[in-house]
Amino acid sequence: MALLGQIIARRGIHLAPKLPLQAEFSKAGIPGLMSKEQFKIGWIDYQDFLTKNLTLKTVDTEFEARSPLAILLSTAKTQRLASVFHYASQCHNNHLFFQQLMPKGTCTTPIKANLLEKINDQYGDLDTFKNEFLFNADSLTGNGWVFLVENSDKTLKILQCNNDGTPYFFGRNQNLDLNGAIDISEYEQLLSKKEGVINHTKDYSLPLLCVNVWEFAYIQDYGVTGKADYLENFWDCINWEVINKRIFSNVQN
Repeated sequence: MALLGQIIARRGIHLAPKLPLQAEFSKAGIPGLMSKEQFKIGWIDYQDFLTKNLTLKTVDTEFEARSPLAILLSTAKTQRLASVFHYASQCHNNHLFFQQLMPKGTCTTPIKANLLEKINDQYGDLDTFKNEFLFNADSLTGNGWVFLVENSDKTLKILQCNNDGTPYFFGRNQNLDLNGAIDISEYEQLLSKKEGVINHTKDYSLPLLCVNVWEFAYIQDYGVTGKADYLENFWDCINWEVINKRIFSNVQN
């Protein structure tokens, strides 16, 4: 029998969100892109790994009950919270990626007219944009993410993010690979980022399209040399209805 005034502690647990087509993907994979085994590795197993570790990293802290997006935004500028940021950023990025996928040839929703107009204005046409976007993904060495982001001035930008980089904060987007030598332009970018962080410059980038180029997303099906084929198939499995909605609403989770 509970004592009067007894306090019951409740733990906040991070769980992987359910995808709209998760049941179908679990049975048959994503036709045209992933086998069910690859889907299990890329979403079921990896997202479970990320959320479990995010739970362990945030238990009994101010981040315990926050979404991965809220956590990554709160920890991106704090070095001592780098491990918390890692799991939050990976959780969010991987969800953005899988959330926008559907079987090849089944998307009947066209790209929103204003988005297509921006793409045509900046890149010439959709095919040119596709080639540039996929080239950025194929040329990113190692693991990471490539995003199409909408800037605060409503212009578009293709953004490479190495490792666990996030598109929401320029100081942590990790668009530069610092594992090797850098040239003068990259050095100047680093100085600009440092100045922006010191001056508390805001970053209002909004990710619209995301492709996962971590090896766990494709190596089971495509092997170590199959990245380019994976990327071509990815383009044919985009659910443009999801992308259209990201323009007009805050990205969740």
